[in-house]
Amino acid sequence: MRRALVIQTAFLGDVILTLPLVQALKKSVEDAQIDFIAIPETSDILKSHPDISRLIIYDKHGEHKSLSSFLLLGRELRANKYDVVLCPHRSLRSCLTAKYTQANVRAGFDNSALKSCFTDVLPWKFGVHEVERNLSLLTPLGINAHREEPRLFPTAGNREEVELFLKENRVTGSFAVVAPGTVWETKRYPIEMMSEVVRRLVDRFSNIVIVGGKRDACLIEHFTKIDRRVVSAIGKFSIMSSAELIRRALLLVANDSAPIHIASAFNVPTVAVFGPTVRDFGFFPYHERSAVVEIENLGCRPCSLHGGDRCPINTFDCMRKISPEEIVAKGLELLEKKNG
Repeated sequence: MRRALVIQTAFLGDVILTLPLVQALKKSVEDAQIDFIAIPETSDILKSHPDISRLIIYDKHGEHKSLSSFLLLGRELRANKYDVVLCPHRSLRSCLTAKYTQANVRAGFDNSALKSCFTDVLPWKFGVHEVERNLSLLTPLGINAHREEPRLFPTAGNREEVELFLKENRVTGSFAVVAPGTVWETKRYPIEMMSEVVRRLVDRFSNIVIVGGKRDACLIEHFTKIDRRVVSAIGKFSIMSSAELIRRALLLVANDSAPIHIASAFNVPTVAVFGPTVRDFGFFPYHERSAVVEIENLGCRPCSLHGGDRCPINTFDCMRKISPEEIVAKGLELLEKKNG
């Protein structure tokens, strides 16, 4: 095998959990060129990864939205003469992209939108972590990878940017990070309850830093009014600079969202709050120093794979029955294990 292509055009967390696939392939075939297709929103984390030879941006909502541009991309990929295509993403476009390459080995999952595009179809197993599902795509190559944690590589520029932010805001080394946002509304722990988590954590750390994207700007005032030691970094950093900030934290508290997977890359103690989603979907933190807080044996869980914009039965019990005290207690327990 000389040249491989990995296709993952989903959300940030999905891309992070695809990195172990790239890393395991590179370990097994050191001289392989591994290209990666991703959307513009997730490309930042891939640019500095040493195992990725070439990053191909697929702008499915912009430049490549039309059929003609999509077909042009397919022709360009075919010209690259890939030996292997690995496709963790299960959408119709991703399946067709894999087929257009005409690679001899095209591996994907049996619940993909068009599995006939693949030469090798692997079972998508419920109850298995997404990292391990993705690693199973290497089976047709005779590679049996058991565990591989994602790795991220902040640049010197990311480190300098975060260092300046911490200095300007007088944030010391013993700080915690809280990520209150998420793409899916029902996966967000209620803001007034997350504010109580911050209120209970603030005396345990020198500072609490709140992170999030620009879409989370409306959340800032809920946290910064708690105490002067609560500092907002919402909307201030790129993904990789946010990753560098999380890397330096003593603890991360977040919803079922990308920051918990960023923390896995650095083994940062993490408390993940799960409401409508469950661990059996395979997207829980993939490192030992982590804990998932959830309401088990709740009849309405899970309500969907991603969560939605509103609770379908108008109770939101999956989140509201989780107490701030339990989240804080789990975080402190993780820190005690770290220091023990």
